[in-house]
Formats: sequence, C-alpha cells, structure tokens
Amino acid sequence: MELKEYWSDNYHSRDFKLIRIGVVAVRFRWLVTLLIIGIAGWIAVDWWVLDPAHFKLLWKVRLITSVMLTPLLPLSYLCKLNRRWMVLSLFALLGILLLFNLVSLWSFRDGVPIPVGYIAFPYFLLALLAVLPLPVRSGLRAAVVVIVAILATDYWLDSRTLDNGELIDRVWLLLCFSLSMIWVQAGQLRMLLDLYRESTRDPLTRLMNRRLFMRQLEDTRRHSRREQPYTLILFDLDKFKRINDEHGHLMGDEVLVSVSTTIMDIFGKDATVARYGGEEFIVLLPETELEQGIRQAETLRLAVESQPVENPLDESEVMVTLSAGVVAGHKDSDLEALLNQADEALYEAKSQGRNCVVAHR
Repeated sequence: MELKEYWSDNYHSRDFKLIRIGVVAVRFRWLVTLLIIGIAGWIAVDWWVLDPAHFKLLWKVRLITSVMLTPLLPLSYLCKLNRRWMVLSLFALLGILLLFNLVSLWSFRDGVPIPVGYIAFPYFLLALLAVLPLPVRSGLRAAVVVIVAILATDYWLDSRTLDNGELIDRVWLLLCFSLSMIWVQAGQLRMLLDLYRESTRDPLTRLMNRRLFMRQLEDTRRHSRREQPYTLILFDLDKFKRINDEHGHLMGDEVLVSVSTTIMDIFGKDATVARYGGEEFIVLLPETELEQGIRQAETLRLAVESQPVENPLDESEVMVTLSAGVVAGHKDSDLEALLNQADEALYEAKSQGRNCVVAHR
C-alpha cells in the first residue's frame, strides 16, 4: 500500500471507493444510534449529579440534540450513493455535537464546577470518530473542525483561558486524541484495502480477478461515450497443459507470471488487465478503436513469442505463444454477447493454428 493511498481517496479505485463508503455508512449509522441513545440516556446521570437549575435546562438540551441527530439515520443510507453525501453527513454530525457541547458548557457560565462528563465530551467525540475508516486528509479536516470549535467555545465562554496554562493543556490533549483518531482510521483503511485486494486479485499474477474485471467492464460501458468504442482482447496461452505436463506446475506458474508481466508492460496503466481463468487473460482498452486494439494485441503476441521463459529448476527455456480474440464495444453493447464474440474470435484463432490474432468485426 502506497503512502498516497493513506492520504486521500483520490488514489483509490472507483470500486474500492464504493466499498469503503458503504462501510463508513454502516458504521456511521451505528455511531449515530449510539449517540442518540447515549446522549438521551445520560439524563439519568445528570439527574443524579446536577442541581435542579442546571438539570432543568440540560435534560431539554439532550432531548433536542437526540431529536436533531435522528434525521442522520436515513441520511446514512444515502451515504452509500456517493462521497458527497458521506461528507455532508459527517459534518452535519460534527455540527450538531459541537453545538450541544457549546450550549452545555454555556449553561455552567455562573461559575458552578463543570462535571467531568462535559469537560471530556470533545475527547469522547474524537474517540468515536476513530471507528470510521477515513483517509488521513479527511481525518485531519474533521480534527481541525473539532479543535477550532472547542478552542473557540472555550475563549467565548472565558477569554482568560488564553492567558494561562489551561490553553496548552487543552491543545495538547486535543492534538493527542486527534492523532490517535487518525492513526486508528488509517489502520482500518489499511485493513479494508488489504481485504479488498485479497478478494479481487489473482494470488499468483496479482492481476485483478474475473469478478472485479466484470464490474470494471460494466462501469466502462456505462460511462463511455456513444461515439467512442472500447476494445476487449481475450488471450489464451497455446498448449499450456503440455507445459504443465512436461515441465511441471512450477514452470506453469512461472509462465503465467511472466506473461502477466509482459501484458502489463505492453498495455500500461490505462488498460484494465485480468486473469480471466486458468491460462486465459483479458484486457479492456477504454476509448480504443478495433484496429488499434488489433495492433496492440499483435504487439503482445510478438513480445511473448520472443521472450522464452526460463525454468527455475534447471535453467532451461520454454517457448511460449498465445492466441487472441479482439472485439470492440460501445455504450449500448450487451456485455455477455460481447464476451461471447471475443471467445468466438479466440476459438477461430486456435483453429487457424494458434499464435495469431483474430478480430470479430
């Protein structure tokens, strides 16, 4: 996992973004539920520890806050739709809770000692936010909002807090809790990314698996322009079973890894490459005409043919060739029919003697 993936979700794939937002939405929903119950339930504690004058105000504040939090529960279902709804929901939550903190502390302006539960509330809030697997940049934004709001509240209620050591203690504690929150969030993000890659990557070649490729293909079809086609290339290694039988499965694995590396070198990061199954690979070239796809498939065929794979056991070399079927699709294409056409073109390439490229026009 690269450092930039910790920093921002701009470096995450669209597929992973949707999965992460879904996880955030579920945890956000449980967090809001916990806060609604906890804030209202704390009325019993206030009744026990507060004098009647403060209790008369704060039990109403707590109930109003719980009611204000309630609309965030249905909003959490909209969080699954896109990132904007997630950000809106998060900052709505922060706004309501910081307002609750402000009103609560303001109620003790008469000099009555503030109960520890109200003093510790900002730190409790930062600890709760740690359950959300946010990138570092998003976590920093939330932490800055909380820290600035808390310090502004302190100054508004008593400007003398800037003239003594209380300010340093407050800032130090807020920074410690903020850094801990961001560290936990980054750890959860790392865990999600690792799980995502394990479930969507082929363990041998580290290419994406067929399931993820189909989602990427559907996404490309949906967002492609009608006048701009995309190209699919389906590859199959020629006589791969013979390689396994004559040289062993270790050599077969070496061939698969070598070919997958060559595919990535030829097509680069703009292409979507997957291990389609067994010795089959598939490549999606967005915004690519059929003729251009044929040329790139031919380039790969020649590159694989010219690069024998060395046997890791006896240093002998094995010649490898492949056959390919090429098709072009557009926004209105039926993906199942398109894949069948690519498979038919590949079968025709095999019928023509292998080690060639055939296009379905």
